[in-house]
Amino acid sequence: MIDLHCHSNYSDGLLSPALLLARAKQAGISLLALTDHDTVAGVLALQQMEPDPKIRIIPGIELSARWKKYDVHILGLNINVHAPELQAIIIEQQERRVLRAQAIGEALQRCGITDAYVKTCELAGDAKVGRAHYAQLLIKEGYVRDIKAAFKTYLGKGKVAYIPVTWIDLKTSVQVIQAAGGQAVIAHPLKYKLTRTKLHEFLQEFKDLGGAGIEVVSGESMPDDINKMSKLCEKFSLLASSGSDYHGEGLSRIALGRQKSLPNDCVPIWSAWGAVGGTGNESNFCSAS
Repeated sequence: MIDLHCHSNYSDGLLSPALLLARAKQAGISLLALTDHDTVAGVLALQQMEPDPKIRIIPGIELSARWKKYDVHILGLNINVHAPELQAIIIEQQERRVLRAQAIGEALQRCGITDAYVKTCELAGDAKVGRAHYAQLLIKEGYVRDIKAAFKTYLGKGKVAYIPVTWIDLKTSVQVIQAAGGQAVIAHPLKYKLTRTKLHEFLQEFKDLGGAGIEVVSGESMPDDINKMSKLCEKFSLLASSGSDYHGEGLSRIALGRQKSLPNDCVPIWSAWGAVGGTGNESNFCSAS
């Protein structure tokens, strides 16, 4: 099993990298990419652990980017986490995240929720908190019932504590990933609710910039969506990736590594990374995802 998109508590996941790795081993995953939002701190933590020949860790990141008026997410897979260009962008992105987190706290303060930023930082153990961390605080203090209600009432787009951010542009995100020796992959392409024309325009520009692939399977993708993404891979000559987008129990609807398989006609992003499970055959990679 292969999972190239998941999150630890270094961004908006619930589990530490160590617990995430343990969960991956229990699930029988052979290839795992940790792709936290705009940070590689969790990857660095994994790299300090004792290697296990049964599971290969792929260094990754999920960069927040802007394309036209849309916020999009670009995965960087098989990256050098120490690349200076990547480290510079991480610092820049994290500064944006801290400013947004503070602004969310101020917005919640105006709603009568006192010291929201300080409390959320304490809850997360970090100053770089995101909306998922605020949702946990809102649940803990009894303002909402669950994550969905937190976003619907306070944190979702257009709600009282939604704070927009000007992220790096698409070109920069792809260039930074390439400078780090990695491959750029569009995360969950259908999540942005682009029209067919806009989606094709997005994919073409991404391809022209040097983008490598798209997530054909993301989280709980349905068969029709997987088929649609598979055809787009072929149309734009892009590689196929697969990930659960796992954040933790209660935040994710499927478990780590439990997303559906890639279609057999896809060329997997990992097909050029060397053997997984003792085989370098591309068709075997497809069927093992």
